[in-house]
Order: sequence, then C-alpha cells, then structure tokens
Amino acid sequence: VQHHIVTVRHDKAFRMPKSYSQMIAEWPTAVLVLCSVLAVVCTLAGLLIGNLPDFSEPLMGFEPRDTDIGRKLVVWRNIESHTGYKKTFSLSPYAEKKRGQKAAQGEQEARTRRMVEQIYGADGFFCGPPEKSYSQLVFMSTTAGSLWNLQAIQSMCQIEQDKIRSHVHFRDLCQRTEANECCPSWSLGNYIAVLYNRSSCLEITQGDISHTLALLRACAPDYHKGILTPSCIGPETMRQKHSQCARVPEKCTRFNAIYQLLHFLVDRDFLSPQTIEYQVPSLKYSLLFLPTRKGASMMGIYLDNLESWDLFDNYTSITGMDLGLKQKLFQHYLLLDTKYPVLAILAIFLSIYFYLRSVFITLMVLLAVVSSLMISYFLYKVAFRFTYFPFVNLTAVVILSSICANHTFVFFDLWNLSKSQNPSAGLSQWVSQTMHHFAYLMLASCFTTGAAFYASYISNIIAIRCFAIYMGTSVLINLVFTMTWLPSSAVLYERYIATTCVYKPEDYWNNTGQKRVPLSLHYILRGLQNTLSETSKLLFEKLLPCGVIKFRYIWICWFAALAIGGAYISCSNPKLKLPTLETSSVQVFRLSHPFERYDSEYCHQFMFERLEHGEGQRMPVTIVWGILPVDNGDHFNPKSNGTLVADITFTVQTPDAQKWLLEFCQKVKNKTFYYPDTEQKSTVCFMEVFLRWMDSRQCSQRDHSFNLCCNQFSFPYGSEVFLHCIKIMLLEQGREGAETYDLGLRFDGEGNVAALVLQFQTIYHYSFNYSKAKQFYEEINLWVTEEMKTAPVGLQNGWFTSKLELYNLQHSLSTETMVAMGLSIAISFVVMLLTTWNVLLSVFSVTAIAGTVLVTIGLLVLLEWQLNAVESLFISAAVGLSVDFTVNYCISYHLCPHSDRLSRVAFSLKQMSCATAMAASALFSAGVIMLPATVLAYRKLGIFLMMIKCISCGFASFFFQSLCCFFGPEKNCGQILWPCAHTMKDYSDDSGLNGSFACGGNEKQNRLRKVHESNTANEQYELQPLSRKLSDSFDNSTSTSKLSNRPSVLSEDDTQVEDNRCPRIGMHPSLERERQNLQETLGDQQAGLCQCPALQTSSPYKHSSSEVEIHRERLCRDYQCQKYVTLPSSNNSHLPAADIYKTHRCLCSLGSSFDMLNISSETSISDFEQGLKLAESASSCPDVLELSDSYSQTERGYLNGKRDTLRLDLRETVFDISPAASQQNSSSWKNRFGLGSEGPVVLPNSQPDMPDVWIKRSSAQSSGYNS
Repeated sequence: VQHHIVTVRHDKAFRMPKSYSQMIAEWPTAVLVLCSVLAVVCTLAGLLIGNLPDFSEPLMGFEPRDTDIGRKLVVWRNIESHTGYKKTFSLSPYAEKKRGQKAAQGEQEARTRRMVEQIYGADGFFCGPPEKSYSQLVFMSTTAGSLWNLQAIQSMCQIEQDKIRSHVHFRDLCQRTEANECCPSWSLGNYIAVLYNRSSCLEITQGDISHTLALLRACAPDYHKGILTPSCIGPETMRQKHSQCARVPEKCTRFNAIYQLLHFLVDRDFLSPQTIEYQVPSLKYSLLFLPTRKGASMMGIYLDNLESWDLFDNYTSITGMDLGLKQKLFQHYLLLDTKYPVLAILAIFLSIYFYLRSVFITLMVLLAVVSSLMISYFLYKVAFRFTYFPFVNLTAVVILSSICANHTFVFFDLWNLSKSQNPSAGLSQWVSQTMHHFAYLMLASCFTTGAAFYASYISNIIAIRCFAIYMGTSVLINLVFTMTWLPSSAVLYERYIATTCVYKPEDYWNNTGQKRVPLSLHYILRGLQNTLSETSKLLFEKLLPCGVIKFRYIWICWFAALAIGGAYISCSNPKLKLPTLETSSVQVFRLSHPFERYDSEYCHQFMFERLEHGEGQRMPVTIVWGILPVDNGDHFNPKSNGTLVADITFTVQTPDAQKWLLEFCQKVKNKTFYYPDTEQKSTVCFMEVFLRWMDSRQCSQRDHSFNLCCNQFSFPYGSEVFLHCIKIMLLEQGREGAETYDLGLRFDGEGNVAALVLQFQTIYHYSFNYSKAKQFYEEINLWVTEEMKTAPVGLQNGWFTSKLELYNLQHSLSTETMVAMGLSIAISFVVMLLTTWNVLLSVFSVTAIAGTVLVTIGLLVLLEWQLNAVESLFISAAVGLSVDFTVNYCISYHLCPHSDRLSRVAFSLKQMSCATAMAASALFSAGVIMLPATVLAYRKLGIFLMMIKCISCGFASFFFQSLCCFFGPEKNCGQILWPCAHTMKDYSDDSGLNGSFACGGNEKQNRLRKVHESNTANEQYELQPLSRKLSDSFDNSTSTSKLSNRPSVLSEDDTQVEDNRCPRIGMHPSLERERQNLQETLGDQQAGLCQCPALQTSSPYKHSSSEVEIHRERLCRDYQCQKYVTLPSSNNSHLPAADIYKTHRCLCSLGSSFDMLNISSETSISDFEQGLKLAESASSCPDVLELSDSYSQTERGYLNGKRDTLRLDLRETVFDISPAASQQNSSSWKNRFGLGSEGPVVLPNSQPDMPDVWIKRSSAQSSGYNS
C-alpha cells in the first residue's frame, strides 16, 4: 500500500514569492507574458524605427576600414569622387568656362574615332572594338586539346547561335548597326571570316585558319614587346605621330584585327615569346564578346539558356562567363537558397521535438530564439545605433538555434532528473534544484560564448565587427530568456499538459479492427522506443564512461597529436591561403561556377585583363598634400565615406615649397623603383614642367600683361607670380584644344589651390602575392615618410596610396584573424575562471577549446579554403561555437558530489553525454542539409558547423575528460577561495576510504555546499548481489581501472519518473489474465517468506530468464503513463510491492538522458532522516534465507563488502508489504520502524535488471538503525 503525507496550509490566496524558483513555479504565466510583451515591443521598435536591412549589395562591408591603408584609400576615393565639374575640386581654375569647349571637342573626337574604326576596323564589319562593358564567354576544348582548328572555331559560332542569338530577348538587347541589324560578335571565327571576306564564321576554311596563324605569328613579337599598340593602327598620318610604330610591319597595322585577336580573344600563352617557336602552338582558351551590354538585362538569357550544364558539344564548351550578373545573381540565389538554412533550423527543432516529444516545448524554444534575435536587433539598431546590417548577421539564426538546442537538452535532462529524484516534491523544489545547476552552467556557457564573439570586434573588417556585436548580444539576451522563458515553459507543461493523459477503456480499443491498428502501431513504437532507450543507456551509461576512463592514455595522446597537427597545418605549412581577388570579385558561388571560374582562372589569361587588372600592370604611387588622411565617416557603415578634412598648413606657392618640389622630382627619378612611362604622363615633376614653360616664354615690350609670366623671373617665383602663371599655363592648354592635362593641382570653387596630387609609375608589378605587395608597401611607405621629414612646413603632411585594396584585405586577415582567435581563447579562460573559480578546470576547458579550433582550422586548410572575409568570420566564431560542450562537462564535473576525480569524470559523462551527443548530431544534420546550396556562404556555413560541432564534441567528451582523469581537481584542489568564505564544501569521508584524492585541505564556497544539500545523492553505491554470475556491473568490468574500491556511480539504480506524456491505454485481456495469475503465484510465495535480513536484495542475475521475470516484463510493457495510485486490496493483496512498483514505473521515454543519470537518492545520505543508518553484521541478520533454485523464491543478497554502513534516503515512495499496512494511519507510518512484528519495507529499484532494497523491521531501533 502506498502512503502519502498531505500537508494542509492555511495561507492566503496570494503570496509574494520568496525566491526566484518559487516565482517561476507559482507565476509562470506572468513571467511568460512579461517576456512576450518585452519581445513584441522591442520587435516593433526595431522594425519601425529607421530603415529595414538592405541586402541589395550583399558583398558590401567585407573590406577593412579602420586601418592606416584603409583610411587613405577611403580618403583617396573621396578625392576622386569630389573632383570634376561642379564638384569640390577641379583640375583647372577655369573648368566652368572650358566646359563647352570640352563637350564640342569630345564630340569631334568621338566622330573621328568612329570614322577611323569603320574604315580600319575590319571593313566596318564590327560595331567598334571589343570593350569590357560587353558580355564575355570563355570557350575551352572539350577534349582538352587546342582550339585552333576548324571544328572548334565553327563549334564556338554554333554554340553562340544556339544559346545566345536564338533567345527571344536577344534582339532587344543587342547593339545594332546602321542597317538596324544586331552587331556580330567579336569571336575568333568572325575575325577570320572578315580577314578573308567570308560571309560568316561557319564558311571559313582550313586555309583561312592557316594563313591567319602565319599572320599572327609574324606580328606577335611586336605585340609582346609593346610596340604594336592601338595608336599604330590607322592612316599613315596617325602612325607618324608615334615613333615606335615605324618598326611594326604594315601588314600588322593594316587592320585592327591582328591587335584585337592578340589582345582580347586568345590567351596570353598563345604565340607568347616562350611558345612562338612551336610549330603548332596550342590555344587553350578563347574569349567571345557578345554585342550586349553587361548587367541585369542579361539575367533572362542566363537563367533560360546558360544556367544549365549542357553548354558544350563534341568540340568546345563554355567554361567561364562575365555577364556583369555576379552581384545580381548572388542576390537571386541568396533568396532562393534561403530554403537550406530554413531546413537546417527545422532539423534542429525537430531534434528537440524527438528528444523531448513535446510540441509545446519545441514551439516555446523556437519563440525564445526568435525573441532573442529580435531584441538583439533592437539593441543593435536603436541602442547601439548601428545603421548597417550585413547579410552575414543572418547566420546568427542558425548559430543561436544550435546554442539554444544544447541548453534545452541539458535543462530538461536536469529537470527530469530532479523529478526522478524527488517525485513527491513540488514544482518549486524541482525548479530550485534544476536551476541551481542549470543557471550555473548557463552563466559559464553564455558569458564565455558571448565574450568569444565580442572578441572578434577587434577586426577592422566592417561585416565581422557588426557580426561580433550582434551575435554576442544575441547570446547574452538568450541567456536571460533561457533563464526565465525555459523554466516557466516547463512549469506550464507539467501543470497543464503533462497531467492531461487521455484514458480510453479497454473495450474502446477492441470494438473494431480499425481501432486495433493504432494500438498495434503504438506497441511497435513503444518497443522501438524502449530499444533505443536501452541502447542509449548502454552507450552513454556504461560504454562511454568505461571507454573514456579505461583508455584515457590513448585519448590524451590522440587528441593532443591532432591539436599539434592542426596548429602546424594552420599556422606553419601549408596554412590558410590569403585571398587573391579583391572584394568586388570575391568568391560567392562554388568554384566550378562559370562566373567564379572567370574571376579566378580566366580573367588573367587574356592580355587586356592582365594589363589592366592583373599582374601585368605597374604599381602606381600617388602622393597627396592638402587633404589629411582622416576617415570621419561611420566605420560601421561601408556606405558612409565621411567628408574631406583640409590641411590648413598646406601651401605650395612659397619659394621653399617650389624648391623642395623641384628637388623631389629629381629624387624620384633617381630612385631604383621609378619607372619612366611614356604613355602615362606622370605628374611628379609638374614643377619641372612649369619651369620649362616659364623659360620658354619670351617677355614682350608691347603686352605688359604677358610679362607677368615669362623668363624674366628667376626660380623660385613669388607666391603671387606662381599662382597666376600656373593658372595661365592651364588656360593655354585648354585653348589649344588639347586633352585636359592633369598637372597635379586641385582647385576649389574660388580658383585657389586646395590640394596637390603627384603620381608616377614604379617598376613593381601588381601582385596577388602578399609578400611582394608587402615589400612594395613597406619600401615606398618608408621612403615617403623620410622625405616628408625634410619637406617645408606646408608640405610635411603628405601621404601616399596606391592599388592596395587587396593588400589591405590580406594584411588585415593575416594579422587580425589569429589575434582575434587568441584573444577569444584568453577571454574564455578568464570567464571560465570567474564562473568556476577553479584554475585547473579553466585550464583544461580552454585547452580543449583551443584544440577544437586548431583542428578545425587545419581541416579547413586541407579543404583548400582561402582566408577571405567570410572564412575569417567563421574562424572568429569558432571559439564561441566550441565552448558549449566543454562547459557542459566542466560544470557537471565541478558540481559533482564526489571528491575523487574518476568518480567525477564518470558522473559528468553520465549526466551530460547524451545531451551533448544529441546537440552535436542535430548540428551535424543541419550542416549536411546546407551542403547543396549554390551560395558559397551557406555551403561553407554548413561545412563549418558540421566540423566544429563534431570536433568539439570529441574534444570535450574524450580529451577534456581524459585530462580530468589524470589531473582533475579533487575536493577543493585548484579552487580560488575568498578570504571571507567560511562555509566549506563537505565531502563524505567514506570516499576517503578509497584513497581516491590527493589534494586536500581547502574548501569551496557556500555555493558548492548548496549543491551538496540540493543533491540528495551524497553517496552512491552499487549493491552487489550474492550471485555474480552474468553480472555486468561496472565494478566487475573495470577492475583493471582501479575502480573496484571506489563508490560506483555507473550502476543502473536510477529512479525513473513516470511519463505522463503518453496516452493511457487499456490492457489486453490476455495480458490481464496473465497478470492475475502472476499475482496469485506471488501471493503464495509471499506466505512462505520469513523475516528478511537487515539488508537484502532480490537478485536478477541467477534467475534472469525465469518465468516470473518474463511475466513481470510482459506485465510492464502493457502499462502506460499510469500514476502511482493505491490499487484495491482485493486485487493486489498478494502482489509484492516491488512488482507493483515495477509495473507502474514502465518506461515511456525515448532514451532521454535523464533516464541514464545515476544520481540515485535511493542509496544516499538523507538530510531528512539522518537516523536511518543500517549496519551490515552477522548479529543483525540471524535469519538468512536459503536460496532456492525454484523461481518461486526471491533471491536476496547482502552488502558487497565495500562499506560496513549504508545510509538510505527514505523520503522517496516506499512500498510496505506487511498485511496490516493498509490499516495503518499516518501516525503509525511515522513509527513503523518500531513495529517488529511487521514485514519488511521494500525500496523498489526502477531498473528491471537491478535488485530492490529490502529493509528489515525491528522492534528495537538499536538493532539495525540509528536514530
């Protein structure tokens, strides 16, 4: 008969909560409503105040901003954008007067250019020369051979006809001739057709191709020497203006086809100086220019005809494209591929649902994540006043969902554990016990994770800084929500949902065959569920702890080797490759995508691209005076460039400044890095040009105004003379109709000199190599800095810039990424130390986190990832994502009630391993789902999540725990104590009998004592039965682990809580008859039982396959979600209490880790009944029953000899099998240990294969019990 104690309180209806747990338990609805109102208000404010996020330019913000190079680049771009007509600066003081002249002059030049191109541009066949503004296709041979053959050339023409010109919108987009026909494409076949007067490229012959090859072979040397230029093509009068053109054969300049073929259409290795002697040179790539402008207008043609993978025939294939669609297409796929992150998030929450089997809890967790993100967005936008929201911030949804999933698993494991330990306690006690551990874990986890994310703020890349602020804030907001929203949801679930089981009578399921189907399906699912539950028990409760402890030497060596290898790969060789593309061309699709192949491979294979944007161009040097290199814009908004800050000390007209500038010109020319470029006129020697102009002007006796600027003045000139004459010089150049010449001076609206910009070319070539670019920058920067020191006062604030965008990105990524990662790890250590106050645990945790990050980066290197901005963001977030699992084990180890390290390791593994494995598997599945995405950021996020979570789970479960096995703190070892702390953590002296701790003396704070008091399991022992045959106890299996004399924490004596989440279904009639027969059989057995020893167990080992056990198990499987209610005495008077309990505690759990946690309160010191101490001695058990081979007798065992005293906690529900038990009232229940004539008291074990505890009644308490 089960007894209950009911306490009647005469309190008022409303009571102020005395603690946080009581507030959550008594006012969960109010807490949820308050959090919901806060989330709604912040969401509305964030969405309505200011502008919504704009993702129209998703690649914006991935450039360094607040660096020395970055500031100068921003200011230089501002100068260029503010220079021109009706702008801040102009190249001439009279730009407004010359505007009409320039327009007329430009129109005449354009008309002349068109005439020349029509006459000398392959007989007017093409609509001008090919330009970068036209769409481009790259062809490659399907057989990896040469494209210089008739079949391949005609194949390119045919593919263009089928894929481009056949599209319905092509005629609306193409450039048109004077006859209103679409212009022909600039293709290899069309040029050959024009040279030999063929109507189309499909009619050319093999002879035409051979003659063209001979012509190209003759002209290629002059082209590669730089002699054959566009200025040499045209009439004789134009050629005579350029002296180098005289050395070019006339057949090479007769038409522009030869130059354009070599410059635009064939790859750079075709007929290069290295391959020109080849008898049959190989043409690997050929470019085709379409007569359509790049841009969004080409989207329809691309999506209809070029997006597919059938862009090939038997001879050629399209492998690269530049349609000007990369940004537009990225926006298109960014929206289209959103389904993959959504599916990944759905997978995470489905994992939560399957783990907890509750739609309500899953929805509440989802609302918590959404609320945290929206409140963070409110703070990000309104409180922090960030105006730019990069698209990478959207990855916070997936990352925060993964973090919240881990916390949810841990919380409900602890919640169910509290219920199983104290099933008779109320919600307030359950909340208190759960939150005591969970709040501690949440503080350590969220503060460490948030700090790791915030550490990435030191990066100078705008998107990474914004992500660091938003993600770190989201984690901290989620901390508050998880501490309030999650326990309130659990209380609501227990109060209103878990108690509403649907009961259907037995006849309901047997009326029709249709209703038997769900019943059969239910039995099948229950069987599968129980199988999974037992499998998870075996894995996480026995195999994993045993494997970690027994093979700890192997785990430490293996994971240490992995960490060292990862550090070597990521930091030494080959290490992460720096980007080779500027931000505007950064990779956004898979590397096999035609757009990416053009930018990464083919862009530099053609000379026109190589000379303009590739490694063939010279590195210019631009030195600026008059504008300070100050970036006063919003450093968190890439669209905010700020304003120009003028240098008030700048002056160029003083005699000292003139002399210094003239000397500076000579110094530059004498430098080894100076390159005299004849085509691009440098402005570094503008003072020398001005001096020659002044000397060339003869003074006039008739025109005195002319005499102000003539050779009668000696250098240096006066300030007024210099300013006046420099303006006259610029005005005369404008009157001559010449092209506007940039002298280097910048004039403001009033005609005053506002700035000076001097430029020249260097011998350095533009390089993607970081070392070469660094050498150039450091050499020029050092030289400019030294020269500025010798300049007069008005010119000392000069600074230089160049084409350093890529180097700026490379330098920031190479220096800041590892610094941010190291800072994150250091901050993680500090936060762990502040939360645990234990040096050893903090060091071990940070070591596991660092190992996780290093191995992850090493694998990314092996996957050939480049260290672009997105990859840098993932690496910066690696520390934050590696924290959770390690903190789970660290806090569990820290709060373990045992003192020796091996027991603590086993305790933490049993308590946290299932939740950790479930969280890791959920994130792994989410990462797998994101792999098919076209957008590279989504795909790489999936790869990164898969790797970081699996590696983190491995390092936390094996490496961290193995470190704790060797060097983990015992008792208060490594604990930082406050001087004012007087309360101490008291560990049971019994554990000291094992000699299992080496550190001693010190004690923890009062906080740790509360853990001891809140956990009823102060000591846990495994009761060994007499019959050890077939025993699979932990002590037997780990005798070599030096655990035979330790208190076992791996036994299966957990008390399970009933599961109220399943429907209550009636029992099958055949099973009901079997249950009645079993009751009658056991009733006959009970009559023959004599008085039990002081402590005996019913062993399942010897008769594990007996008929009784089979009946019991079948009986168990037929019950679902039934309460612990008192059965009528007429039906169960002969049924042992152990069987009744075993019947009612049937598993309805799917392997949730609370089923595996071994913090048993059945065999622990009771703070409530400290007087129940049982001694094992021969004198206290004189009547030992003989074991019978028949299943009709209950087999019992004794204490296993490890202890002479076992303290039992009798606060849990016990079953009294005495005949008079049903007639006892509450007073007799309190004094039942004094009734010697009554039968034994049974403490039932929740596990079917583990023994129950039998306690003998005695008339004298001194015989077996201590009061």
